[in-house]
Amino acid sequence: MKKIIISLIMVSSILIGGYLCYDSQINKVQRGSIKNLDPQNKFFKTLSTADLNPKSFITLFKEKYNKDSTLNFVTIRGDFPKNWVKPKDVPYLVSIISSKEKCCGYMNIFSSTISNDNGEVGGFAIIFLNSYISNTKINMGLNCNPKTDEESIIKIKKWYQNTANKN
Repeated sequence: MKKIIISLIMVSSILIGGYLCYDSQINKVQRGSIKNLDPQNKFFKTLSTADLNPKSFITLFKEKYNKDSTLNFVTIRGDFPKNWVKPKDVPYLVSIISSKEKCCGYMNIFSSTISNDNGEVGGFAIIFLNSYISNTKINMGLNCNPKTDEESIIKIKKWYQNTANKN
């Protein structure tokens, strides 16, 4: 009987201690601002599309790319806001539209599949510019590893020249 009581006390002590440790970690995150957490800390903020603009998006995806890794993707939460690409972003995007530089692929936080493919900088620029030109919301689905496409590049460059000539 003593062994059973001692075993129950030990098990309950372990469970209570584990819960208190877990609870204190959760409360620590809720007290501080999630944006200001140290990246070395095990708690981090998942990036949102609202935190980025086209240039910072592409810079992040280029910086995170590791040619020695088979898994090159950045996980982002949230949908892209309407009119995410601003007129001031267009010259930068047009300047990199032909780039075949490899970068990470996009992965939505809700994706249940992991792609081992990579994206290209110009592919993302094409998606962003097509969204701006057609005035539609960007939708990359759950995974997106775009590549440059000569046909799209030609169409966008013609559009850009026509808009530059109008001004």
